[in-house]
Amino acid sequence: MTAASILALTDDAEARDLLLELATTEGFGVRCAATEIEAANVLHLERPGLVLVDLDMPGRAGAKFLRTLRQGPYRDIPSIAITASNDPMLTISIDAPVYFKPGLDGLGTALERLFWPETDRTR
Repeated sequence: MTAASILALTDDAEARDLLLELATTEGFGVRCAATEIEAANVLHLERPGLVLVDLDMPGRAGAKFLRTLRQGPYRDIPSIAITASNDPMLTISIDAPVYFKPGLDGLGTALERLFWPETDRTR
């Protein structure tokens, strides 16, 4: 993966479709994983520029993966989360920006800022 790539851990087909559409539009690469194991395998093979986790997965898989990521050698990779929850404490409890389903409003702008800062929007 290149620096402008995303590893997305989600089992939500609608969220995956939105991410892939956003990637196509904005020029990001996206690798999707439906389980923690798949995400770990992708992470070990290709270092992404961002890890996106879905907090609505069964067994809190997204939150667990994020905690594991932060404790290992990949802790410097930026991360964000998506959820359908309306819990305002969620951002604080996982210590990552959270974007809300179904529309993931603001995510595209945040990704542009991360991958192409104002000084380098030449893509």
